[in-house]
Amino acid sequence: MLRVLLYLIITPILLILAAAFIIPLFLDEDKLLAIAAEALEKQTGATLTVGGEAKLSLFPRIAMQLNEAELSLAGEGQPDLSARSLDIAVQLMPLFSGSVEIEGLAIKGLLVNVPPAPKRPEIDTSDMSDAELDMFYAARRKALSEAGTKRGASAALALPMALEVDRLSITNSRVVLLAKGPAAPTVIDIKALKAKHLNLDGEEVPLSLSLSILGAGDSEPVKVELESSFTVDSEGQQLALSSLSAVISGASAEPIRLSATGDASLEQMTADLAMQVDIGQAHGSGTLRYASFSSPQIDANLHFNQLNPSLFALAGPNSKDPKQSDKDARDGDAPLPLAGLRSIDSRAQLRIDKAIIDGYEIDNLNSQLRVSEGVVKINRLSGQLYGGELALEATFNAKHNRAKLNTQGSITGVDIAQLLQALEAEPLATGKVSMNWQFASAGTTSNALRDKLNGPLSMHTSDLVLKDIGIEKMLCETVALANRESLSSELATDSAFEALTVDIKVEEGKARLAPLRGELQHLALNGTGDLDLKSLKFDAKFKARIAEGLSELDPACRIHQRYTAIDWPLECEGELGGKPSKWCSVDSGEILEELAKNEVKRKLGQEAGRLLDRLRKQD
Repeated sequence: MLRVLLYLIITPILLILAAAFIIPLFLDEDKLLAIAAEALEKQTGATLTVGGEAKLSLFPRIAMQLNEAELSLAGEGQPDLSARSLDIAVQLMPLFSGSVEIEGLAIKGLLVNVPPAPKRPEIDTSDMSDAELDMFYAARRKALSEAGTKRGASAALALPMALEVDRLSITNSRVVLLAKGPAAPTVIDIKALKAKHLNLDGEEVPLSLSLSILGAGDSEPVKVELESSFTVDSEGQQLALSSLSAVISGASAEPIRLSATGDASLEQMTADLAMQVDIGQAHGSGTLRYASFSSPQIDANLHFNQLNPSLFALAGPNSKDPKQSDKDARDGDAPLPLAGLRSIDSRAQLRIDKAIIDGYEIDNLNSQLRVSEGVVKINRLSGQLYGGELALEATFNAKHNRAKLNTQGSITGVDIAQLLQALEAEPLATGKVSMNWQFASAGTTSNALRDKLNGPLSMHTSDLVLKDIGIEKMLCETVALANRESLSSELATDSAFEALTVDIKVEEGKARLAPLRGELQHLALNGTGDLDLKSLKFDAKFKARIAEGLSELDPACRIHQRYTAIDWPLECEGELGGKPSKWCSVDSGEILEELAKNEVKRKLGQEAGRLLDRLRKQD
């Protein structure tokens, strides 16, 4: 856009310069226009055509007005420019000293058609070997370093500003970014762009902009309203942004309100900003550094009151794998966006008062994140999770073709009922749970990472109540059956644990529960089990030891001493998310058979004892 403005400014300036030095000849406008057009084409290769009037006035200031002007730039792939009217006024006296001081430049009805740029060859890292990936990273680092030593960004802005434009106005204009093939173009409607005192002398430059980017089809346009004030130093290398406020609507459900101050190096393509962002009920503030030719390219330190999807913009451009569709992203067998991750170079320190991530609500979340060359490293993530504490570290290494995941962490004192509610799962349990883990995995899909997950996890609970799984009720009913009696009261269908601990070994997508220990008021459980992480199906076998206090539940459950010496088998199987009442059962037939065998052995032992006593007496 700066280049376009440059050509539009040069055109009338050539006319005015020509007029200033040939005033004694009193040439008419047509001859003057021909002279300037010839000079413009000779100096820039651009061709000027004016379909309307060309007016020149010399007093009280030199001014030129062109109507229906068109400018064709030399070379292929250059934009076409036209303007309904272009007005420029300059001070007379500075012209005789070789300088140009523009009082005003007004462009109305500007139309710029920008042809599609030549398609850059895309580098698909997903097809590279590990050695080729290492070469790719090295080449990119070298390219960034070399690009950072080149100059020219400051000159692009410095040249038009060096013309000392006192007033700039562009209204009712449009920029059309044409696309290749049948794709719809991107249309930018500029309602108004106004600036004052464009200069390189350190004077403050106020600027306002109102534009809209038209969406495809029936989608709403994205509208931008911006007010800013800045200064540029004498060499055009440093820009100081004293104020910026912008409102962006249409890009999200709620308007994005942004304010910022800071400094930028036009030569090094860096910016250091202090910023405030408001999106609906989300409010954030902090600092952001952008460095085009350094690592990290984006470095942010932000504090938000709540998580908003806008934070994901910190990932930077080109973060999405071009080969991955939204449908593929929902498919666990689709390739992970490894190529997209390899293009990100960001660092972020985030503090979020309330964050919701995949259905989990985390309060006072603090996170330090680094993404570079395909390696995503969470140095620290902590916060409060449903009344408990969360702390973890993780590294996802997608630098090479076999992505690797390593994570370790813990949660302590989390409210189980709130956790299940957040996951929209059945309210199967209440109480508190604590866990710690250390996992590793590798793969190129989310399913592969799950199926290759390995590592230990330990869990213990307090005040745990399992709903619709009446373990004491089941065993009480079996004891009553052994006593050949009927229950006289309705027993609880829930199981209240005084303690429950589980050591879990995850290996190749399977979770081995060994051992599992549980303490209820009147019995103790010990067992082992397995859980399939893909199907979420499980099976477990427990041995229960019953205490004499079981009779407190019902007189029919009174315990004979011989009952306490045997293991009462309890078998559980099902699918997480199914009906808990159908998960566990006691094989009463096996129990009664075991009791009968023990009773026979007991009686045989008694008879044998009495026989031995009689034999001793006879002797």
